[in-house]
Order: sequence, then structure tokens, then C-alpha cells
Amino acid sequence: MSRFNKKIVAITGGGGGMGVELCGLFQSEGASVVVMDASEAAVQAGVRAVEGQALGVVVDVASEASVEEAFARVVEQYGRIDVLVCAAGVRPMAQLLDQATAEWERCLQINLTGVFLCNRIAARHMVAQGGGSIINIASINGVRACTGMGAYNVSKAGVIALTQTLACEVAPQKVRVNAILPAQVETPMIKEQVGEERRRREERIPMGRYGKPHEIASAVAFLASDDSSFMTGHAMAVDGGYLAFGFRPVVYA
Repeated sequence: MSRFNKKIVAITGGGGGMGVELCGLFQSEGASVVVMDASEAAVQAGVRAVEGQALGVVVDVASEASVEEAFARVVEQYGRIDVLVCAAGVRPMAQLLDQATAEWERCLQINLTGVFLCNRIAARHMVAQGGGSIINIASINGVRACTGMGAYNVSKAGVIALTQTLACEVAPQKVRVNAILPAQVETPMIKEQVGEERRRREERIPMGRYGKPHEIASAVAFLASDDSSFMTGHAMAVDGGYLAFGFRPVVYA
């Protein structure tokens, strides 16, 4: 397929486990990919995933100046931006009573303010050019809290609200904004989970396993494509049935 032939697709967090999968999928379907990440090493990981056929841009999503500079470079190179995927994020682990303020603020600055800054500037370009699609990677934690992950939960709930609000504001200008809510996904970090911890977490998912990166990436591509042309403001759970399964206490130390 070539659903994204001649489309310009920018991916924040493009050098991470999920980002690399996204870069490869969009490139395989004809897109010109822009790999955005916080370090040159991470950017190059994403660029290598598409055999060097990508523009690499180092960006600090928590910095307004850095975001503006990064997107200016994309528009200078290609003249437009058709799809933005916001996949950059951090996940500090702490009970709220023990949560360091600096770590809390850093999490919200990257996970929420960073998404806002990237969404805002991309949407401005998309409105000016007559349309586009934005997909934000949120989380099931944005609608069902897990203890020990308060900052992350709050940031992802904010991403969902941001997605829905922006979707309503720019829909008349043919810009669609949606979110993906993954459950646990088999990234390199998650693969380190073994034994009882892994078993307990998998038991909470009706399908009995973690998601694969390509399964999340395929859902993102669907929302980015014309196949979902009447969908905006949607928070799509890609979670093996986790949210449908009802309440189960989730406690992380």
C-alpha cells in the first residue's frame, strides 16, 4: 500500500521503541519521514530504521523555541506537514506522597506541554495548507489510574483532553486530531519484565499478552490516513480489551 505517498510525516520520539516502528511503517507506505527526538543518537536510531531515508531533527519538545525551530526546519525542507505523531514521553514511577516536584513538573512538561506545543504549531501549518492529521500517543492510564504513576496518569489524561479540544477547534479547517491509548507494549524496556511481575500484568489484559509495536503503529497509520476521514476527537484504545474488562485494582510500587 502507499496511503502516504508524497505525504510529510513528522514523528516526535521517533528514535524510541515505538517511534522506530512508526518511522518504518510510514516510510514503507510512501511517506517522507521526519524523525524528531531529544538527542542526536535517538534521532539517528530512527533514521537508521528507514535506511537513512529521513530527515532527522533534534528537538526538546518541552521548549517552545526548540519546537518552533524544529518545525520551521521541516517546513523549509518540504513546504508542508501532512501528519504529526506525538510519541515522545517519559514515565516516572512514584507514589504521589513521595513524588518529587521537579520530576512531576518534568513529566508534565514533556508529556503534556510538549504535545501542546507540537500540536499547536503543526495545526497552524495544517490550517494554512488546507488540512492534515495529528495523532497523539496517550495511554489507558489517562482514563484508568494506576498507583505509583500519578504524574504519568495526569499527563496522559491531559493529552486526551487536549486532543478532543483541539479536534473541535480545527475540524472546520479540515484538520483531524485523534489519540491512541495503548496498554502495555513490547518495547525494549518492557521486555525486561519477567516472572511474577510480567504474569500479573498480563492477567489484567483479556487477550493475555502485551501489544506488539506494529499493532500500535498500524492503529496510528489508520488514524493518519484517509481511511479514518470522518474520525476526529477520538481516543482509540489499543489495549487487548483492557478497558472493556471492568475494574481491577492496579498497584505498582
